Amino acid sequence: MAAEYLNHQLECPYCGTIRLRIPKDAQPLTAISCTDCGQYLGTWDEIQSDFERQGGAEGIFRLDKGRIKKLE
Repeated sequence: MAAEYLNHQLECPYCGTIRLRIPKDAQPLTAISCTDCGQYLGTWDEIQSDFERQGGAEGIFRLDKGRIKKLE
């Protein structure tokens, strides 16, 4: 069973929020930063891979327009 909470690259280590600044035309090597504080979080490919490792691929969380929502 996947973890109930998200962590790793999805949560900003600088301000603690999970709000991603993702360009509409993001490519695998596009740099992704925190919407709240602007700090670099990783590449789009790294962010998506981390999301999937934490249950995103099993329908526990949804990534939509840079926002992550836990599904009930």
